[in-house]
Amino acid sequence: MRILLFGGFLGSGKTTTMLQVAKYLTDVHQETVAIIENEVGAAGIDDKLFSASGLKVKQLFGGCVCCQIGSDLISAISEIHGSIHPDWLLIEMTGLAFPSKTAATIKKYSTVYSAFKTVTIVDRARWSELKLMLEPLVTGQIKGSDLIVLNKTDLIAGEDVKSIIKDLKEIDAHITVVITSAINELPPDVLEEIVSYE
Repeated sequence: MRILLFGGFLGSGKTTTMLQVAKYLTDVHQETVAIIENEVGAAGIDDKLFSASGLKVKQLFGGCVCCQIGSDLISAISEIHGSIHPDWLLIEMTGLAFPSKTAATIKKYSTVYSAFKTVTIVDRARWSELKLMLEPLVTGQIKGSDLIVLNKTDLIAGEDVKSIIKDLKEIDAHITVVITSAINELPPDVLEEIVSYE
């Protein structure tokens, strides 16, 4: 089972991106996909979108996985691996999580995956605002990511893409950045970049 962990601030386009990746994996690669949605609060919002797309959703409620020991997430990963046996497990982090911390927990405590990748969605339209107001959170979400998807590049408003990429590389010089707009259908080369492993 290969794992894709999706992070990014609230409203960055994680759910839209994940749905397209899941559809691509099932339609084009003919592989099975399970999804874990991490929500803060008592009821999920995005699970209705996932379920409407014919995808099974395992919800985790009651707080941010990155703020807990991660035992609920590790148990869910093991349960999904043992009972569903999907080719892929897509995990959507809450918009306030640090994906690298969750990735470290999974890598330390789970042995049921064959490959692992962290994908962080960055909102081009709100980059400057989020960086200014929530710099530690934004930096924490980017550091340690395997791939950055610079999203919402179709919008007129927003900072220059080259300037954002420069900022991203200053945070982590080793990250790969792909540029797209998930509201439109993601191109095959972007989808392949998301699902490929080195």
